[in-house]
Amino acid sequence: MNRTRKKESPAAADAKAFKWLPAFILTGFYHFLRLSLAGIFIYASLVKLLNPKVFAHALAQYQLIPDSLLPLVAIGLPAVELLAGLGLIYDLRISLIIIQLMLLVFILILGYAILNDLDIDCGCFTLDELTERTTVKGAFIRDFLMMAAVFFLFWWRQFKPQFHLGKFFKLNPRKEK
Repeated sequence: MNRTRKKESPAAADAKAFKWLPAFILTGFYHFLRLSLAGIFIYASLVKLLNPKVFAHALAQYQLIPDSLLPLVAIGLPAVELLAGLGLIYDLRISLIIIQLMLLVFILILGYAILNDLDIDCGCFTLDELTERTTVKGAFIRDFLMMAAVFFLFWWRQFKPQFHLGKFFKLNPRKEK
């Protein structure tokens, strides 16, 4: 009798690696991170849209954008953040891609500020940050943590661990061979 082994799909191998972590916990963590990132981006965008002049001033301190484009970027960037955050609430893949690209740009710009030892405010989230000087290094670390969350969201979307109540409550028992 010749028995052949079936190759495991990457999703099945990955599910075995996290066997100790039930799929519903990963699913809940996915939704928590997704909605948290959406809330962060929506909040940050609204703060910037409510006071675009202060945000334009914060952008000017990086000395990366020509003065003629500052008003456009000071309105356009928060508008994109708002749309991406709203899209993430509805679990749109394009929103996750846009947020990933924005975070990558933010990390590069903050890295530039750190390397050049710029003593500037981040201008990222709160009105206090827009009017006070906060650490660029803190924003850099925060953006890396958000990027890690984005990578988890992409991972989850790729492998989507399945959660079946029947598995836990014997509502729909399966016979295993």
